[in-house]
Amino acid sequence: MKSPITFKVAKDGIVLSLDPKANFNRIKDALRDHVESATNFYAGADLYINIAESSFKIDQLNEIVNIARGYKDVKNIIFTSDVINKEKTNTLEISNEGETILINRTLRSGQKIKKAGNVVIIGDINPGAEVVAGGDIVVFGKIRGVVHAGAGGSDKASVTALKLDPTQLRISKKIARPPEESSKNKNLKPERAFIQEGNIMVENFEI
Repeated sequence: MKSPITFKVAKDGIVLSLDPKANFNRIKDALRDHVESATNFYAGADLYINIAESSFKIDQLNEIVNIARGYKDVKNIIFTSDVINKEKTNTLEISNEGETILINRTLRSGQKIKKAGNVVIIGDINPGAEVVAGGDIVVFGKIRGVVHAGAGGSDKASVTALKLDPTQLRISKKIARPPEESSKNKNLKPERAFIQEGNIMVENFEI
């Protein structure tokens, strides 16, 4: 039976493609088997997970990432929904547009992340840290630093976090600051910031 996962060497790393017609449990089992049998071939490389033709829920993507972390010393795990084109030189070029990069750490003061696509962070963005994304920003933690979604001018971008308490929040060309009572409230309250009728709006959000 054909494997539901395939690998190719790309210019910027390794591309993992998932069969959109395969059962999700089959994909997980195949990935686990590959992780167990793999050597340190992936050490220091970025792993691009191509989900261009697939539809996964957040919890399913988390499962895939948790399994892929089993590869020894993989550098970054990046979701991409772009078409990957094979050139005559047999190298693969992956466009930054549309990619989602996963960062599994808290960003501390002085650290800055700047990406053309979407950014997902499992951790906090502390005061003095900054995240700039051409697409959406999703934080499984607290935002207390500076965030800028839709940096390329997209009014459709959004910022979602378990707690929105940024030093500054920007979406496209709009800028907002949190109300003073926000920083006093220590409870986690998932919220989403987005542009509506030319203004940045904030709503409660279930992740």
